[in-house]
Amino acid sequence: MAYCTTDEVLQRMGHSGATSVDLNAKISDAITAAQVAIDGDTGRSFEATTRTITFGAEYDFELEVPDLISVTTLKVDDDDDGVFETTIAASGYELDMYHQAQAGWPYELVRLFDRSWPSAGKRRRRIEIVGSWGWSAVPAPINQAATLLALRTAQRPSAALFGVQSFGDVGASYVRKDDPDYMHLISQYMKPRIA
Repeated sequence: MAYCTTDEVLQRMGHSGATSVDLNAKISDAITAAQVAIDGDTGRSFEATTRTITFGAEYDFELEVPDLISVTTLKVDDDDDGVFETTIAASGYELDMYHQAQAGWPYELVRLFDRSWPSAGKRRRRIEIVGSWGWSAVPAPINQAATLLALRTAQRPSAALFGVQSFGDVGASYVRKDDPDYMHLISQYMKPRIA
């Protein structure tokens, strides 16, 4: 799912009526570029996907996970043989988040109740979660940021592909980094960067 639609960008442009194929293609490219830029700037994806991810535990009872919507199965490799043979029932863990006050945020922690995560052994990744990852719906500020960035990218003479405005002596200059409105909209969703 795109973070915004062509119609939302056209509406923000003040455009009404029929549009050309070229304009629609330019806006579609700008929406794709905006989505890539937002994912890169925030360190997360706001699309919902179903997939299997394996983890290694750093703590005995708590496992940090990236943007988890729901768990289908949670398994562990208890005997360090590379096979996830032990299924943890839903009653054996809870999902939690750091952003308790914010509705719509995905889970960021899986906490066990009656056992600890397997950690000692040769293999680093001994936990397997099959589930839905990302965000169940694109947050309104992300939709607005995508619309704004797509609009500004599409209106640039060279279409500012992937948000690159120009190239100078120090490298690429990005549309989004110079836009306080864009940065304000995405700031609460940015994952901390570790230097």
